[in-house]
Amino acid sequence: AAAFPDRDARSGSRMGCPSGRCSGYELADHLDFDIDGDGDVDGYDGYPNWGPIGNATTPYAANFDGDNHKIANLRIERTGNADDVGLFGRVSSTGVITGVGLPDAGILTTGAGSSLHVGALVGYLSGTARSSYATGYVTQQASGTGGYIGGLAGYMPSGSTLAASWSGASIFAGSAGVEAGGLTGRLDGGTITASYSTGPVRTIGDNVYVGGLAGVLHMGTVSASYATSPVIAGGTGATTHGIGAGITGSAPTVTATYWDVGTTGIADDADGDMPEGKTTSELSAVTDYSGVFGAWNVNIAGVSDPWDFGMMMHYPMLDYDGMSLVAQGSLAMGMPSGNGNYPVVGQAAGVCLVSGPAMRAGEWGSKEAWQWQRSTNGAAWTDITNPSPKTYYYTPTASDLTNYLRACVGLNETAPEGATQACVHMFAKPQNN
Repeated sequence: AAAFPDRDARSGSRMGCPSGRCSGYELADHLDFDIDGDGDVDGYDGYPNWGPIGNATTPYAANFDGDNHKIANLRIERTGNADDVGLFGRVSSTGVITGVGLPDAGILTTGAGSSLHVGALVGYLSGTARSSYATGYVTQQASGTGGYIGGLAGYMPSGSTLAASWSGASIFAGSAGVEAGGLTGRLDGGTITASYSTGPVRTIGDNVYVGGLAGVLHMGTVSASYATSPVIAGGTGATTHGIGAGITGSAPTVTATYWDVGTTGIADDADGDMPEGKTTSELSAVTDYSGVFGAWNVNIAGVSDPWDFGMMMHYPMLDYDGMSLVAQGSLAMGMPSGNGNYPVVGQAAGVCLVSGPAMRAGEWGSKEAWQWQRSTNGAAWTDITNPSPKTYYYTPTASDLTNYLRACVGLNETAPEGATQACVHMFAKPQNN
């Protein structure tokens, strides 16, 4: 509340926690750091550089209930040594973060020194985070060595829990020896349950660990989760994996957890420690708790049935404690017959959006609403204008062989949370056959 002294005008005096009804804080309305709506979070908006809540000396130790509200366009920039960076810098073992959405977050660390624990939601998570998400970017450009960089949490020690949460944030780490993952940089004895990552994880330093869910898995437990995140390591001596790249010390317990071999670019693990690579079709064709998802009806804080499987061509989405399906915008690629991993040059591939009143004219109607896009790195996208610029299908050409592909669709005015479009999670690079 102290960060928003003018909150009365923007949230009707409803931020906070009613006396006697909770222990901690409650967010009672959406917040947007881009106050003037010009797409640029700057001094005119009042808060262009957020100060993380909690640090190593005084970690955040209470409850924070976001009540499924958004804190949009969060911006954090730190230069030099930055130990704990995120909306929450450090959360203690008694801290509980729930129901926080961070769309279009921007986390940046630069300069000399190391950025040790960096995540959009929390840098160092010793407690619990549930039913939360982040999109946007988490970028580490510090010139030091090492660090733990994740889409939601930088570092998760023993006793920490991340559950029913997801990240679509683009992760970039420039340091040598860094550990970077779609959800967390390092799981060091904690627990990840019923969560997923879709944003690309990219590094350029040497001797790094890069994983779809976690950079390094050191003990701990991962269950009922998945990753579609492209895993891209540009330096030498990199260790990559669809779930967790480095397995050190006591091996973690990983059950019913998968990565998409097409979108991540990581083939199924043949050495037997975590052989759970699946095709796009395998991860998007099941519509209930069966098959590969037979063990996914897990109980989280006393609530079961956390997943929504939708229809065919639909990655699982989280339907837990009021989480928005529209915010997740789950789409999967309809591959040509017999081709479960990649789109194919010269063969049309289609997309499908979960139906509902917020979608413009249903999933197959108004084909002009679809916009296909390509990207060389999974982070910056450009529109495809020829051929088939706005249809629910696209036929890749030879020029697409080095690109990722995705499609976006417009939403109508009934879409919740002010959403205007939903995009595919991430498509694989096309193949010749």
